[in-house]
Amino acid sequence: MRRLLALAAFAVAAGSLGLAYYWAASPSSQAYGAIVRNGPRQLPLVALTFDDGPNPPWSLAIADVLERYGVRGAFFLVGENVKAYPEVAQQLAARGHLVADHSYRHRKRDSLLDPRYRELDRAQEAIAEATGLCPALYRPPNGFHTPWQLRTVAARGMVTVGWDVQPSDWTETSAEELVRRVLSSARPGSIILLHDGLDTRHGADRSSTLAALPGIIEGLQARGLHPVRLDELLAVAPYLPDCPRTAHRKGA
Repeated sequence: MRRLLALAAFAVAAGSLGLAYYWAASPSSQAYGAIVRNGPRQLPLVALTFDDGPNPPWSLAIADVLERYGVRGAFFLVGENVKAYPEVAQQLAARGHLVADHSYRHRKRDSLLDPRYRELDRAQEAIAEATGLCPALYRPPNGFHTPWQLRTVAARGMVTVGWDVQPSDWTETSAEELVRRVLSSARPGSIILLHDGLDTRHGADRSSTLAALPGIIEGLQARGLHPVRLDELLAVAPYLPDCPRTAHRKGA
């Protein structure tokens, strides 16, 4: 009997841990806090977002294509990459694209092991140093999130943003297939997830995403969906008045 009770207790504990991990790993889960996944469904607007930059030459090449169509994107920047390429982050912001926070090192374990989630402030500081702007929008790496991570974001007055369309452009996929995946899923209010980088891998090839962009934008427009900047879609402030400069330091 004791053995059966022990096994039952183990099964309950394992199930609880599994459920907790699922809630953390699922980008669509709201169990640990609010994550905005789309804008208003009643308006014919969508937003194009790009993760894991800055990543030359691809980030600015993507910006070139967007601007050719009169579109401004949202670039969720990784702090380490900003430190490596501050001039790219600065140019994105200067050209009217939204720069946002995508953590400092793009690692899941930081959101698991640091209850104060100092990765957020480190990335904020790096972006502010490069651009003079303090992002008000944050996206968890891989969509992985924990209660204390989301609490830290909210305490900074920031909004956590997910997505509802993702064509998996981080895999080896043709431009034509990326266009098909986006257009088959996009609808009014969609937040579309693409990548101008890959984690912290400098120079990661984003040629398929770049080649897909004209077809994505033209296809959206042909369907009556107009790409706007993410903060416009969500009707939120793009930046905070200032960024914390010491919260990540030892003893702070």
